[in-house]
Formats: sequence, C-alpha cells, structure tokens
Amino acid sequence: MAKSAGLSQAFYIGGADLSGDITTIDNCSSVRQQLEVTGLNQTAIHRLLTYQDGDISFTSYFNDAAGQAHTILKALPTTDVGVLWQLGSTAGNSAAFMVAKQMNYDPTRGTDGSFTAAVQTLNQGSPMEWGSMLTAGKITHSSASSAASVDGGAATANGLSAMIQLVSLDSGTVTMTIQDSANNSSWGTLIAFSSIAAAAVRTSERVTISGEILRYLRVTTTGTFSNAVFSIAFRRGTAQDDVSL
Repeated sequence: MAKSAGLSQAFYIGGADLSGDITTIDNCSSVRQQLEVTGLNQTAIHRLLTYQDGDISFTSYFNDAAGQAHTILKALPTTDVGVLWQLGSTAGNSAAFMVAKQMNYDPTRGTDGSFTAAVQTLNQGSPMEWGSMLTAGKITHSSASSAASVDGGAATANGLSAMIQLVSLDSGTVTMTIQDSANNSSWGTLIAFSSIAAAAVRTSERVTISGEILRYLRVTTTGTFSNAVFSIAFRRGTAQDDVSL
C-alpha cells in the first residue's frame, strides 16, 4: 500500500450503488466515548473507554432516475442499512463500512444553480470499521464461481467481519460465502451471507465470525442464478478490539 488520491472510489447504501451521485464524503469518523474516573491520588485525568460511535456523512447530487440518489435516499427507511465506502477498485484496497440508520435527507439549491442533498448515517449496534476490499470493487458473477483471493500475509486469531452490497441479480437465488485457505489452493467455507433471491435485491448484510482466520480469503457464489453484481469488504479482528468478534 502507498499514498493515494481520492480517485476511483465507490459508495453503496443498502445495496444501491450511488457512486456516480455522490459529490463528497463530508465526514467518516469512528469515535470512542469515554468516562472520566480520576482518583484523588492521580495527577492527570484518568479515562475509561466505553461505547464506540460511527458517522459517515455525504453530499449527493439530485438524481431521480430509478435506483439513483433521490429515489433511494428520500425513503428515509426506519430499518438498518449497510453503508460501504470503497477507496479504490482493487481487491485489498481500504474500505469503511458499518450498519447504520439514515438520519436525514436535506436537499439544498445553491445560488449557482447547484442542487445537492446532505445525508448523515450513524452506526446502529456495531461500530464503523476500517477494513479492506475482498472484491476488486463491484464485480459480476454470471453464474456460480469464485473470485481471486486476497493474501492477508498470515493467519489471524481474532475473527472477521464482512459486509456485502448486492446491487443487482437478474434471476434465481445466490448464496455468497467467504472461504479461507492456508496455501491458496485448498479452501474451506469460513462464513456465509444469507441466500438472496432476485426479487429481494438491492440489499446489504454484515456478518461476523470468531476464531482463526487463515491467510488467504476469497468469495465464492453458489446456487442457480444469473448476473449477481456485488461488492464485499472485510476486516480481520485484532486482539486490541474493544469487543471480540
């Protein structure tokens, strides 16, 4: 990895690819709340970490075409949505993701004639996570197959979280699994996302698993379906996590 500009990025919410309608990511924060528990015998403030918080806020252009920014964001769903910010189009690139509530949809018409909307999403039950892309951006499986693997460098011992953004599915039902391998040739199923039928897309889901994660990871699709278009990000857990996966 190296320094990079903010090019070739993508943004998904609830399975909708809004990459072409987002003008800026205004905030992407993962804040840890704190309690002050300073004792009489201490000479500096003593703090305990408590809840984690996450906020991804962005500005979108107005686009009322089917499946685009206005038609997706105006709904203000009360249910949770998966939010994924993809920093690059190569497997292994960084990504931020979380399960969130969409808090607002605030269009503004500027004096220069611009027409944009501000949107804030806040984490819901799990923190915002910085991870990596398991897919090379948004990919298509026309039928059951496996994508290229991502090399983690070594096995890890503290679980894994992952998020899928399924943008479209022409027909049938698809099940997506994350597999791991110690040698990049012999694979076992690590964790599965929920099976999704064509009538159910667009959709997103976050899954977690505890324990050992082998060095190599890949996504495999199974089922009878045609043209599943999706993006997946993941994060390997660490021993320093506030809450174990």
